[in-house]
Amino acid sequence: MLYVLDTHVLIWYFIGSKRLRKEIREKIDSTRNQSGRLLVPTIVLAEALDIAEKGRVELDFSEMYRLIQEEPEFKIVGFGLEIFDETIQIKEVEEIHDRIIVATARFYHVSILTKDRIISESGEVEIL
Repeated sequence: MLYVLDTHVLIWYFIGSKRLRKEIREKIDSTRNQSGRLLVPTIVLAEALDIAEKGRVELDFSEMYRLIQEEPEFKIVGFGLEIFDETIQIKEVEEIHDRIIVATARFYHVSILTKDRIISESGEVEIL
């Protein structure tokens, strides 16, 4: 069990938002309980920090970041040249942050846990 988390899914999971679909919450919980891995791209962390600092959601970013770093089921993955090369290939997702998230999933050959309609409809990667 290996998945990439997008920004809203990550935030909604940590704040317990009802906006997070039940099946995604259950997928994250089962992945954590069964020693799977949840990949968190650094761009997702940057977006979450920005959202928290602007007060768009009530999120203790420092606490979330600490938990992500400490829990072995979470793995922070950087934006290196390999993922940049994959980003160049993506044509159906225009927004650069989302392209990087999709490229990360493609690079690792995994699905994305997302609510993003454009990513979901792009056909660039498998969505859950």
